[in-house]
Amino acid sequence: MRIAMMTSNYKPFVGGVPISIERLANSLRQRGHTVFVLAPECGSTDDDIFTIRFRTVRPLQHGGFRLSQLFDPALPHIFSTLGVDLIHVHDPFFVGHLALSLGRKYHIPVVYTHHTRYEQYLHYVRAYAAAEARAREGHPLTAGFLRELREGWLPAWVAAFENRCDTVIAPSESMRQELLRLGVCRPVHVLPTGIPEYAFERDDIESARLRRELSGGKPHLLCTVSRLGREKNLDALLRSMAVLKERIGDTFRLAVLGEGPERAALETLRGRLGLGGNVCFCGAVENRSLAAFHRASDLFVFSSRSETQGIVLLEAMAAGSPVIAFQAPGAQDVVRDGLNGFLTCEADFAPRVAEVLGNRALRQALSSVAIRTARRFTTDEIARGAEALYCSAGAGDMVRLMPPAPVVRQTV
Repeated sequence: MRIAMMTSNYKPFVGGVPISIERLANSLRQRGHTVFVLAPECGSTDDDIFTIRFRTVRPLQHGGFRLSQLFDPALPHIFSTLGVDLIHVHDPFFVGHLALSLGRKYHIPVVYTHHTRYEQYLHYVRAYAAAEARAREGHPLTAGFLRELREGWLPAWVAAFENRCDTVIAPSESMRQELLRLGVCRPVHVLPTGIPEYAFERDDIESARLRRELSGGKPHLLCTVSRLGREKNLDALLRSMAVLKERIGDTFRLAVLGEGPERAALETLRGRLGLGGNVCFCGAVENRSLAAFHRASDLFVFSSRSETQGIVLLEAMAAGSPVIAFQAPGAQDVVRDGLNGFLTCEADFAPRVAEVLGNRALRQALSSVAIRTARRFTTDEIARGAEALYCSAGAGDMVRLMPPAPVVRQTV
């Protein structure tokens, strides 16, 4: 098959959507398919020949999302030369509607993956953030309008887009159920992001070095991986660490891997909670290096309530790290209480962490099951699932209506 993946969010921006697209594209190529990625321009990049960059208007602040120039005729012209059998789009907004237009024009299926709980990212839109500030000042009409936008209009708008696609992909069963509840009547299938083989690799020397460096001589080391954004609920995680310190003393350190706009505020909160020696902000870490951090740690802790799937949880599990996460969609799809980790509320989070840190045999048992859990989500297994979904959407027997062209590196 020849597949076009279209997105408004791609590398070098670091986030779940770019990682998901890149992993799926690479694993499908390894299985013999040709996969193009049509993504926003971002300055100088080290793109491969299958990446086509289109012009953008401007980025959305901190969000990694960029507005494409949909009326530039160059993008549809380039698309017409690719001989595509199927479009897999990863954005329901501007690029999503362009994908639907191209699908209709060339009579090819359009598959959409619902990666993001968009209503939880509205604060990155400047106009919304300004209205939100006004609502906080005590303007009830503004607050009501924002609530209706967040809980009514936006989810309904996205569901309407999805009902125009041939097939919809949800990254987890909980997200699938949410889409059905919102009125999506197209076929909705579960297809998570795959875990690459390097996530299972061991480097005991590097892990030991990281443990010495990050633990600061304390007996316990915790780890979390998260973009430092408001939607990731990291202030609740820091509050839980303060409670943990009251329970077990100054015996642990938390390594926070990731970068984002809330870093300064979180560092201030760390100081206010008296966690200066217990929480270390490590910045962004190369994805290939995460396994060594996970193996260096006793536990992976996670506080986000905005995930559509538990990709970072599965990456931690692949390295044998048990997970303790806040009860939320995404986490509940991969964490099995008492088997590979625990799900809990904020009030019970610190006591559960203390319990697992104090029981080595329990940690080892959780670790063993965690690795087996992650093995079910390898990139090859996910690529096989994608093939089946593409065929069910009508791509398997497609009669190509556009002539194939030589593969060349192109920028619109």
